[in-house]
Amino acid sequence: MELKLELDPARMPVAVAFVESAARTAGFEEREYALLTLSVEELFLALCNAMPGCEVGLKFRDLRYAAEVCFHFPQPPPDLRIFNITTRPDHETDEGLARMGLFLASRACDQFSVQQIPQGGWEILLRKERRYPAAGQPFTPPTQLKPWSISDTPSPDAVKQLSGLIAAQYAATQFPEEFTPEGRLLDKLASSDYGVLLAQTDQGELSGGLIWRTAERRIVECFGPYLNNPADSGLLVDQLCERLCLQFGRSRFLGMVLYAPQALPPSAGFEPSGALETPNGTVWTGYRMLDEEFGAVAWLPQELLPFYTRWSSSMALSRDIREYHDSGETGDGLTLFGSRLNRAAGMAQLTPLLVGRDAGQVLAEHLDLLDNEGYTTVCCTLDTGHPFQSLLGQHLLASGFIPRILVPWGGKGDLLQLYRQRVQQ
Repeated sequence: MELKLELDPARMPVAVAFVESAARTAGFEEREYALLTLSVEELFLALCNAMPGCEVGLKFRDLRYAAEVCFHFPQPPPDLRIFNITTRPDHETDEGLARMGLFLASRACDQFSVQQIPQGGWEILLRKERRYPAAGQPFTPPTQLKPWSISDTPSPDAVKQLSGLIAAQYAATQFPEEFTPEGRLLDKLASSDYGVLLAQTDQGELSGGLIWRTAERRIVECFGPYLNNPADSGLLVDQLCERLCLQFGRSRFLGMVLYAPQALPPSAGFEPSGALETPNGTVWTGYRMLDEEFGAVAWLPQELLPFYTRWSSSMALSRDIREYHDSGETGDGLTLFGSRLNRAAGMAQLTPLLVGRDAGQVLAEHLDLLDNEGYTTVCCTLDTGHPFQSLLGQHLLASGFIPRILVPWGGKGDLLQLYRQRVQQ
């Protein structure tokens, strides 16, 4: 559903009514869409102050497991700093009151991000996750795990078993997606972005499973395998991974990245690409090439060269590695981060959209805010296809970030995932 409006405060009720009506039609409860409409109201009024009279396109997307509202406009506001989540309300000035809308909008929804889109113009995305009831019955491990057969079209009851297995045995290593409770996983699989492979016995008991996500990326993101008996499931891991490769072997995708709750054997066919250690477990990451590597240019800061060359060499990636230096071109620039917040898990993801001379200060402001609001894990992703992002490397390392994972072709280029973790007091 789409709507075009002039940025005029008098048109704000139309924007709010549009989103509320769309959310109701999609089956969202009032407590869910109320915060989303609040975000829309505050953001719309803030844009009216920043870009009065301009036209904005408003789009509502029902993802089943979440609702998204997208604001699209051809030109950015005069000062992009208002889109950083660290923008705080100032009640003493007109400018401060104008920025208060962004402060409220970014905190009333589950995800707030800004990006410059390839087709031209800018886009602001608001997302509100659907709430789900807890699982009805605790997961009961099956008594017989094999022989099994693998299906990519399992029954809803089998999907619920997988979600119960994840909640019972792998809750701490759900990353970077959540597949519990049962309703969330069922809704994600009902969308066009997700799929699943399940291994079941002839009696319908679950032996294990693997989940994948495609979206609009050049790689397939995979999660699992989630196993009922990890100590005795080597053959099952190999068969799930091989079935996954057969499914995407002749597709448009360049490769597959796998986020696994345990390290996989070489026979599974995934090359290690890093790992993330958390207080509750370790997430192992692997990569499997699906298409021939023709090479690419990778822009990196000197400080991250050892990490990148180590992993890119082990995965046999053909890369022309270049260092990016600031030659004064960022003198009048500014730094802008997109953000994704998972309050329940205490995780925040930062994506640099612009990097300027104020990068160190803006990063410190974000980390102070996230620390004060209780986030214990912060991820920042650098894209080797965007040279300017290299300028952020030294500030990330100085702020306690550690490079952990390399995802080939995860963005315009390869993605370096750096993490900063702190122990909650």
